[in-house]
Amino acid sequence: MSPLSDPSYPSDVRAALLDAARSELVERGVSGLSLRSIAERAGVSRATPKWHFGDRAGLLTAVAAEGFRLLGEALSTAAAGAGQDTSARFSALGLAYLRFGLNNPALFDLMFRPDQLHADDPDLVASQQQPFSVLRQATATMSGPEQEPGAAPPEELALLAWAAAHGLVVLVRDGAQQAMTRTPTAGETAKLAHSLVDAFTRGVRPPESA
Repeated sequence: MSPLSDPSYPSDVRAALLDAARSELVERGVSGLSLRSIAERAGVSRATPKWHFGDRAGLLTAVAAEGFRLLGEALSTAAAGAGQDTSARFSALGLAYLRFGLNNPALFDLMFRPDQLHADDPDLVASQQQPFSVLRQATATMSGPEQEPGAAPPEELALLAWAAAHGLVVLVRDGAQQAMTRTPTAGETAKLAHSLVDAFTRGVRPPESA
């Protein structure tokens, strides 16, 4: 029986491989992934992943690119739901980034592991721009048409906000924040991280017009 006539063979092989890779990623982490285990989970031959993605890094690159698109969508939804208040929108973006990272730790880790990916892949490069573009638009709105003297340019403010939110994700995910702050539970640690996002937002809020 050929694969195409086998009723158990996935109809969309590429999608099945991506689904299998995401599941393997959650269960094994980046370092534990192999094309063999992904092929077995997807119900295809061991050679099939290479046919569709070239190599392990090619498959992981496709998974990471999808992760950046999902993150971009989460940030866009958060910004749209925050209304017209620029500070509320900026805070919503930080919280959305934090939630995404904490709810998808394995995927989040992979997305920022260029050593595991084809970093110059056009689809990956394009998808990486989506989340930052949303954040850049928010900081540009906060800065207004006339930037305050001495204030950071929108591009730098976007990078600073990204670094702060990203750092919080890593600290909470790896348990460092819980250890350093002595918060007794992971839930209280995450709550503290959310409070820190709000504090950061207040710190970069432009002064009220007179």
